[in-house]
Amino acid sequence: MGESIDGQASAQQTGFAGVTRKVLERLALPGDHRELVVVEVTYPPGGVAPLHRHPVGGVIFIVEGVAESAYGSDDPREYRAGETLQDRADIPHTLFRNCDPERPLRFLTIYALESGRSYTMEP
Repeated sequence: MGESIDGQASAQQTGFAGVTRKVLERLALPGDHRELVVVEVTYPPGGVAPLHRHPVGGVIFIVEGVAESAYGSDDPREYRAGETLQDRADIPHTLFRNCDPERPLRFLTIYALESGRSYTMEP
């Protein structure tokens, strides 16, 4: 995941080829051991995430493109620019992909997590 350097967001290659993550904000939650993190993620055209899970719930806001997502045995659903979906905690994220074979998918992921803990984990 990209880290903040001197207060400026940085981008980093992560996951599979062509995926970038840029941490836009990290805010300590007062009276809590977690921080609120906002990350801009870009998937390459046709990019598909490997099977994974999330240790906590989060919100995804689609900025540009069309994503398809499914958890567990749920049927896949498409999400378009301007729509949100919820990342579900501790349920296998069986499908997440960029539906467009020619254009990137860009989205924001927003979550609260213990500092230093990864938001995406192996199944």
